Amino acid sequence: MSTFNEKIRALRMMKGIKQTEIAELLNVKQQSVSKIENGKIQIDCQMADKIAKHLGFENKEEMEAFYEKHICKKTTRERTF
Repeated sequence: MSTFNEKIRALRMMKGIKQTEIAELLNVKQQSVSKIENGKIQIDCQMADKIAKHLGFENKEEMEAFYEKHICKKTTRERTF
């Protein structure tokens, strides 16, 4: 199972959004976004919702549900073959 941080990275890349864009949204450096995606920095629910909204979701929960339904299944299927 993927962590929320991994989900941020996968969906950000899928949508063609750069780390610098997320950094500007959060008012942090690009390196901080990298650390968030790699699980070195934990974020609160408010920041998670802000990222999710920027990625086109209503909130963190909707983003995670989308990931589990569309991304996680695809990855699992690819590994079984």
